[in-house]
Amino acid sequence: MSTNEYIRQAAQKYNWHKYYSAMRPVSIGTHPKNGMMDFINYDIRTEVNRRMVWAEVYYNRELTQKEMEDFEMVRG
Repeated sequence: MSTNEYIRQAAQKYNWHKYYSAMRPVSIGTHPKNGMMDFINYDIRTEVNRRMVWAEVYYNRELTQKEMEDFEMVRG
């Protein structure tokens, strides 16, 4: 099993909330820290649900609208 498959299975098992980083790969200071469980950076900007994104980011809580705006995240 790949690391990405493992993360996605854990997210499903624990009901983590999925978001996408729309403007940059995940790195220090590019996402809300509180409740972040794991992430998957893509090698290139990738189209998902008709949006171009850089990464999947998983949280154990829902992000606020302000957090999503501040960090340019979209719901998964």
